[in-house]
Amino acid sequence: MTRMSEFSEQAMPTPDHNLWQSWRGSPLARTVHAASLVVQISVSMLLTPMVGCVIPPSLEVDNQDAGINSAPAIVAVSSDQQALSEPGPVTFEMGSTASDLRVSLVDTDTRDILYVRIFVDYNFPNRLDARARCQAPPSRDPSRTVTCKLNSLCLTEDLGVRRNMTVVVFDREPLGSEGDPPFQGMLPGGGGLSSNRFYFLNCQPPQL
Repeated sequence: MTRMSEFSEQAMPTPDHNLWQSWRGSPLARTVHAASLVVQISVSMLLTPMVGCVIPPSLEVDNQDAGINSAPAIVAVSSDQQALSEPGPVTFEMGSTASDLRVSLVDTDTRDILYVRIFVDYNFPNRLDARARCQAPPSRDPSRTVTCKLNSLCLTEDLGVRRNMTVVVFDREPLGSEGDPPFQGMLPGGGGLSSNRFYFLNCQPPQL
């Protein structure tokens, strides 16, 4: 007769294995509770309609020239015969037989009118008005060339005397355009800029 298996008392479940116990103070409970709170907040944000929105800045370019004004520059100065290197000396005749002066300019502000003025002894001892004037109109090309007549550059009192000649380019009309000093000044706050080249000048009588 085969011995029947005995029921072990150790395998019997006891009420102690399933006792109800509070986990309120447990760190695990706090962690689970915090994670649940984050999930609730995230879902709430997704379901809540956006009250405000970020408007991107306009990428449209203003038609007006709002950029920084750049100074005009003198690239080269030449007479009918040759290019003039600073500081010279350079020689011009007095009167109608004087050669013309060609001034090569560059200005990235292509809508600016460029005003060229040629001064003799501007600060010796007085600030005298320009003796030659010319101007370059606006152009799509930053490079411009202007021709100045020099029939009034040399005067009788300049013969045999070394003078100082200054070629100045302005991107705003000089205040002295009406014949009143300061002849190299521009309106304050108008954004006007200028540059110049300096030469020693010798004047001679007309070669007839």
